[in-house]
Amino acid sequence: MRLNWIVCVAIVTGLVVPMSVVGGPATKEVTTKDWTLMMYWDADNNLEFCTEYAFVIWEKALPSNDRINIVVLVDILSSEGISIYDIVDGKRRLVAAWPESDSSDPATLTQFVSYGLSKYPADKTMLVVQDHGYGWRGVCQDETSGDTIMSIDGLAEALNAVKKDNKGKGIDLLAFDACHMNTLEVAYELRDAVSYVVASQSMVPYDGLPYEMFLNELVAEPDMAPAELASRIVHDYVMFYSDKKAYEHIYTYNQDFSTVAAFDMSKMAALGGAFIDFAEQLLPLVAEYRSEIEGARGAAQVTQWANSAGYEWMPDVYAFIEGLEGMDEPLDAAISSWKATFADALVAEGHSERMGTNVHGLNFWFPPSLAQYNSLSWTWAQQFVYHDMCLDIVSESAWVDCLMEYYLGS
Repeated sequence: MRLNWIVCVAIVTGLVVPMSVVGGPATKEVTTKDWTLMMYWDADNNLEFCTEYAFVIWEKALPSNDRINIVVLVDILSSEGISIYDIVDGKRRLVAAWPESDSSDPATLTQFVSYGLSKYPADKTMLVVQDHGYGWRGVCQDETSGDTIMSIDGLAEALNAVKKDNKGKGIDLLAFDACHMNTLEVAYELRDAVSYVVASQSMVPYDGLPYEMFLNELVAEPDMAPAELASRIVHDYVMFYSDKKAYEHIYTYNQDFSTVAAFDMSKMAALGGAFIDFAEQLLPLVAEYRSEIEGARGAAQVTQWANSAGYEWMPDVYAFIEGLEGMDEPLDAAISSWKATFADALVAEGHSERMGTNVHGLNFWFPPSLAQYNSLSWTWAQQFVYHDMCLDIVSESAWVDCLMEYYLGS
């Protein structure tokens, strides 16, 4: 979810299109490029005004598409239909107009990614999912289609289906231009769907990812590997929001509260397994060590400065687990294993200095009371319950049992 109090000066223009297929990459022979960047731009809500800002940056940063493709799906609130653009020689080009669809529906994402893979073949692919993000609850809010969001298991199923249909060829790098998406629940769910993930564990300002910075670097080094691009995005993201001198127009809005990390998803099964073991070891200790657990949860809370993660009650999972060291020998062994698998999975992490030392790149859900566990779901509808969201890490671990023991145990 984006910060509502930051003012963005971009204005959306020129995005209303006829309901027909127009133009397209078939106007010349399709060649395989080094990279294809697919921008899934769900702006069918109050983020519509950010789309033109992004287009201008993409056009500026990609003066030539000789080795890099950018293809964009745009769904906005003010007009019917979905528009597909590509960026050719520094200019956007409308290539297709699809009927109005629910951009929170995983089927729409599947359709777009399949379209991008077939029409814009490349050695490496990056998918950017942009919109409001709600962590384990989901991403991509579509107000036109009932104000729904895409569940995380639905997102994973969509991307896994694309891989299956393309004989194992899927997304190399998934970047979330959305708030709160670097959570243990999301990462474990996507462990088989993509190769790398870049996201923030707290708020993402309206200006989003540092597109101009990492696109310039990718144009200069189009043979860059996915892990290297993920690392560049992490570095650039922190610099973009914290370098006062270079980015005074950004700092004016006081957005220097960045958190961002990249993870190797091939290591996420081991990371999830270590958490499963940790929760199993913790469960019989909850009643005896409730006060220590409460203290570790509070210390691991990602700063509530600017409400950057406060209402979500998603503490940093590494800081929380580390905070429980010394209580029990078998638990300490599980903690050591967790920390080792985390270090193995982490590709890069960065955050603003003002975020403190308890930020490591990955959150998980641990509200302070049962009342907040039950109520802090989708704010106005309360339709999402943590243990009913079909999340693998929830169903495979004893974490919910730990929470209930913490809330209800004697």
